[in-house]
Amino acid sequence: MPEGDSLRRLAKRLAPLVGQSLESVTTQGLPRALEGRTVTHVDAHGKHLLIDLDDGTQIRTHLGMNGRVRDYDRTRGDPIIAGTSPGRASLVITTHDRIYLWLTAKTVEIAARRAPRRGMAVAQLGQDILAADFDPDRAAAKAAVFTERAIGETLLDQTIAAGIGNIWKCEACFAQQIDPRTPTGALALPQIAALYRSAHELMTQSVRGGRRGYSVYLRGGKPCLTCQTAIAVEMLGLRWTWWCPHCQPPLPPSVSGNRSRRG
Repeated sequence: MPEGDSLRRLAKRLAPLVGQSLESVTTQGLPRALEGRTVTHVDAHGKHLLIDLDDGTQIRTHLGMNGRVRDYDRTRGDPIIAGTSPGRASLVITTHDRIYLWLTAKTVEIAARRAPRRGMAVAQLGQDILAADFDPDRAAAKAAVFTERAIGETLLDQTIAAGIGNIWKCEACFAQQIDPRTPTGALALPQIAALYRSAHELMTQSVRGGRRGYSVYLRGGKPCLTCQTAIAVEMLGLRWTWWCPHCQPPLPPSVSGNRSRRG
């Protein structure tokens, strides 16, 4: 599933839409009455992409596990769209010179300015992990209530901080030398905040194109880049999770059982 850094890069890629007049918009082959509307803003919040129009309409998409976005000039794109089944073409936006195609997106929501549920999906999310004013201490305070849940699972909770996925969960835990299986309640608030801070920094590097390769993600059985220990992999919740047993040792039972918030 694309994570927050991928959505930020997508928002940048779609930035040329701003100021463009829409010739047509379709969802699964069905026309939507948005022709002539002008795009005023393109942004991302967590794993959601938001496109605002001049009449207050907002197009919100979530790619889910398998969705992707393609864009073409009209000469190449028109025949591609014609040959794409409506069931796969979740959203098609056409301007005078380009076509933007969302394939098998999980969610496409088009909400008018005064639609009853407009903005609710995003309002229920936590802070955008990639926001310039992201506050890791605030995220840690929200996360701390999930004492029994493994910290690796807590980091994936989009109501705490939106945008972290399985990749950056694993990488943030490695950066802070914390076993992702550790109960959230066994960690002090500064430790939890440090995890969110690492996720913010690592993902920001990714958006800027300054990070290549992963320390642990998808490296099961391969030597740790720091200590050469074989990277471990295990199912945590519903996600495969990677970590280094040497660099990220489990807490002793006496410590992992302590749910103190001191520290």
